[in-house]
Order: sequence, then C-alpha cells, then structure tokens
Amino acid sequence: MGGEGPHRHRGELFAALAAMGFGSAYVATAFALTAFQPLPAAAWRSLLAAVAVGGIVLLRRLGGPRPVVATQSDATATQPDVRTTQRAVRLLVLATLAGPLFLASMNLAVAHVGAAIAAFVAGLYAVMAAVIAPVLLPERLTARVLAGFVLALLGTALLAELDPDATDVAGMAWGILAALSFALYLVLARRWSTRYRLDGLTVALANCALAAVVLGGFVLATDPALLAPASPSAEAVVAIAWLAVVAALGPILMVASVRLIEAARSAAFLLLNPITATILAAVLLGERPSPIQLVGGIVVLLGMAVATIPGRTDSAPAVGASAR
Repeated sequence: MGGEGPHRHRGELFAALAAMGFGSAYVATAFALTAFQPLPAAAWRSLLAAVAVGGIVLLRRLGGPRPVVATQSDATATQPDVRTTQRAVRLLVLATLAGPLFLASMNLAVAHVGAAIAAFVAGLYAVMAAVIAPVLLPERLTARVLAGFVLALLGTALLAELDPDATDVAGMAWGILAALSFALYLVLARRWSTRYRLDGLTVALANCALAAVVLGGFVLATDPALLAPASPSAEAVVAIAWLAVVAALGPILMVASVRLIEAARSAAFLLLNPITATILAAVLLGERPSPIQLVGGIVVLLGMAVATIPGRTDSAPAVGASAR
C-alpha cells in the first residue's frame, strides 16, 4: 500500500505532461498546415517520430543486457507462436487507433474547424474513455459518468453553434472520429499493456511507424508532390518537428500513465488538452471562439470533469490490476 501513492503521482504527472503536449499539437498542426496538406503533415510527423523512437529503442538495446523474462509455464511455452501472434495483433490494433486513424482525423479536423475547436471535439476521448472503460476493464459505469457524457455532448453541440448551415459538419465529424479512436486506444492500452508486455516505447514506435507507412504510402500513391511543398515556411518546418516530439513522447507517457492509474483517472488529466490548445491558439494564432462556442467549451470541460474525476465514493481498481 505504501507504494500506491508514488505510483499514482507518477501516473498523474505522465498523464498531465502528455495532455499538454497533445494540446500544443493542435496549434502546431495549424502552423504545419500553412505549408503541408493534412495527410502529408501527419506522415512527416510520424516518420520523424518513428526515427526518434527507433533510435531510443536501439540505444537501450545496445546499452545493456536485455531484461530476463520470467519463465513461462509449460502450457504457454509449448505455444510461443500463438502468444507472439496475439501480442502482434494487439499491438497492431493499438498502433492503428493512435497512429494513422487518430492523426489523420485530428489533422483533418484542425484543417476544417481550427485548432481550438478541434481540440475540444477531439478531446471528447477523455469522456468516451470513461464510458467505454467499464465494458473492457474492471471499472464501473456510474450515473456520474453518464451525466458527464451528456454534458460533453451538449457542449459539443454548442461548439457547433447549433446551426447546421453554418457548421463545418465534416470538421466536427473528423474530430469525433479522432476522439473515439483515441478513447479506444487509452482503454485497450491499459487492458493489454501489462499482460502482453507492450511497453510505452514499443507502442510509440508501432504508432509512428504504422502511421508513416499508411499515410505516407497513401500520399505517394495519390499525389507524391504533396510530400515536398515548394518553399515551406520556417514555422511550418518547426511545427512538424514539434509534432514529431509529441508523437514520440505522448504515447510513451500515456501508456506509462495507464499502467500506474486507472483509465478514468488518467483520462481526467486530459482536461489540460483543450485548455492548452485554446490558450496557445489565442496567443499564437489569434483564434477567437464565438461567445456560444466559449460556453460550449466550458460545458465540454465540465462534462469531462464530471465523467472522469473520481468521486470519494467511487471504487477504483488497484494499480496494476490484471488486464487481458
């Protein structure tokens, strides 16, 4: 019990740092899109991040002996191929959710509705994770979580200004798809990371590599010239580099977080995501949401807080609870 406090604090710190990094990524994406199209920007971000994470993995392997893995039972040892296949399939699912699906959807949302609004809509993954978690994890679905989900949906409607004719429906839809994909990623990362030894570096490398291959391959097959725009601005290049840093470190921090604290508590710190994006978008991009959108953003944050911040009477699974 004495180690639970330090575990919780580290998990919360990792989640907060990841959330602020993800929030800054929406604004960096807006800068990158001044020179790059959404899919090429995501492809470059992922390729650079894959190189960085791959370098870290290589240095770790060269820097010392590989850790000793506990001896498997006879039943498991006789089926190594099955275990390896199960691990590979789960890693592919996680990489698809947080890699090409999330990155492409997020970039397209930013391109349509701007960094601040995209951050609030895509940030719904904090609420969605709390709603989905009880289905896949030993966590309870409470009335408070459902109430928070309803509030978040109401806030999203206000962000859309309740006017279908004036709303970029495609941009909102891309944001919701990004939210759903990352919510599933958060919950499944907790379910699988410990049992299948899917550490943060492994997941991050898979996310970035798969996104680079899928999105880069698509652009190469459709319009290769988009990968090398003429005379990109320094701001766009720096933004791509920062996005690569976030893509490399974000999944590492989130996987580390959900292995130490329950998914709902980890998701609560993602409240910092849209807050960070909104502040940076106002300062660096001059984005000024309308009054009704500001109200909608506040309602979304309230819904996220209600759904994800545990109450005193809520029971939570022990840190490091078995996942499968």
